[in-house]
Amino acid sequence: MKIKKIMYFCSSNLKSNDMVKFRAKTILFFVLLSLTSIFAQEPKNTITSGGWSLGIGGVSVHDEYLSPLVYTGTLFRADYESMRFISDSNNKVSLQRTLMVSGGMTDNEAKTNSIFYLALRPGIGVHYHFRPVTNLKILVGGVWDVFFASKYSFNNGNNPYSADISTQLNASAIAQYTMNIKKFQVIFRYSTRSPLAGVMFVPEYGSSYYEMFTLGKLGNAIHFASLNNSFAWNSSLSADLMFKRMILRLSYTHDYEKHHANSLHFESMQNVFSIGTVINFSTFDRGKRKAPASYNDINK
Repeated sequence: MKIKKIMYFCSSNLKSNDMVKFRAKTILFFVLLSLTSIFAQEPKNTITSGGWSLGIGGVSVHDEYLSPLVYTGTLFRADYESMRFISDSNNKVSLQRTLMVSGGMTDNEAKTNSIFYLALRPGIGVHYHFRPVTNLKILVGGVWDVFFASKYSFNNGNNPYSADISTQLNASAIAQYTMNIKKFQVIFRYSTRSPLAGVMFVPEYGSSYYEMFTLGKLGNAIHFASLNNSFAWNSSLSADLMFKRMILRLSYTHDYEKHHANSLHFESMQNVFSIGTVINFSTFDRGKRKAPASYNDINK
């Protein structure tokens, strides 16, 4: 009887682990499939605004899987964003694509250990455009993103590596105001977003990444993310200076994120000043003709 109970307990645990792995792989597959399919779609006729920025700033990292201490340092960051209307005849709903890559070296206060930090966040969103007054545009919608952060501690012998992995649906809002100073035009823009729900990966303390990803022993590492255990506030303030031959973008970005599970707390914050450029490009009939004057411009 005892042998049967032990065999039943082992088999039930295996089934539980298999179910966790299956759910994790299924969620990841559909997220990647949806992002890939949407990013691959491009209408025949479109006017797209694309912006590239490079910046430098500060970062703080708190990862209780690696250390109870807070680590701070210098961060380098690159951002890309594009926006266009979803159809030729629509000037109310737009499609936004974003990509963030950042990395830097952080140290604890006593300078006794360092953690290398690298983060990646692709996202795609849809916004509805409101134009309450002249030169003011307000966008409200949602953004679905995938976040990955890699952290390596140089003095941790057994488990020196930790990763933040999540995919979430975010509420998003953008306010844009165009100011004309004599003949010089400046576009001020404030954007913010915060996650509502999703899925995140949080290992148990002491769990080996080798066992989790090589042997498949995920255990209790996949969690439903909500306002109860995950909070983030990502915001950016920018000014686009409209010169004759180019558009110069100056921006300040503040990203704050925290989440907890399995009695572990994770927190990070970025403050970055960036400089970049914006390019408005149009494609009509595969580049065979210019955009007609009646076509809806994403910048208006």
